[in-house]
Amino acid sequence: MTKRLTFALQKGGVGKTTSTVATAEILAAAGYRVLVVDFDSQGNATKMLTGNSIYQYTGHTVMEAIQQGAADPFIITVKENLDLLPAEDRLAAFSRYIYTARIDNPYAALKRLLEPVEARYDYVFIDVGPELGDKAINTIVYVDHIIIPVDMGDLALDAMVRFMEFVDETRAEGHTDARISGIVLTMRDGRPLRYEKDITEGLRAAYGSLVFDSEIRRLVKIKEIAAAGVNLEDPAMGDYLNLAEEIIERTQKEATHHE
Repeated sequence: MTKRLTFALQKGGVGKTTSTVATAEILAAAGYRVLVVDFDSQGNATKMLTGNSIYQYTGHTVMEAIQQGAADPFIITVKENLDLLPAEDRLAAFSRYIYTARIDNPYAALKRLLEPVEARYDYVFIDVGPELGDKAINTIVYVDHIIIPVDMGDLALDAMVRFMEFVDETRAEGHTDARISGIVLTMRDGRPLRYEKDITEGLRAAYGSLVFDSEIRRLVKIKEIAAAGVNLEDPAMGDYLNLAEEIIERTQKEATHHE
């Protein structure tokens, strides 16, 4: 059964795209079949995975796939076991399109697009931007598992609480069965800083086992990954290797629980 996931929060700079790309690369290298859907008009996942300018994919992106109602012609193979549905900045017109085109159930546009192709994959990741708009709702409607990356700042913690409420509201309205599968602490300094210790202990006390054991330290350099791609031999990837193991365990356990 396909596992459908997103790293999501309406605050930028917490490591959503890096977490998506690194985890997808690790799972693909482990033999899982993975699809990454870049659903952010910045196209950072596209750039990280391909090393190309996002404009190389103009006219051949998730936006055109939604407009034509077919994902297959727009999916590209990045490497063995890893495919990508790319994006570029014309995706910013997504909201205008789904309402002016008057498509049925605009909140399920992404779900309708991906369900016909998802069976060929073990994992589908949706990389969505820092928002609480139509792309975020479409993402939540499609996925089963939501992982919230949270850095050590107060703004990220406030955003996390609001985002969890947003997911609950979307569920209550009957749009989705998605659930929060975990909270992952990112951008850890790595030094024994008191405020990080206090925040970590507070989160673990409040949310218990929902918080992943794995933590992502700042030595995972986002700019380096964007420029050179993921190097699984890099010691900095150790944090993400641990996280990927936990994700496999959690998603398999939840799938078994809901069967």
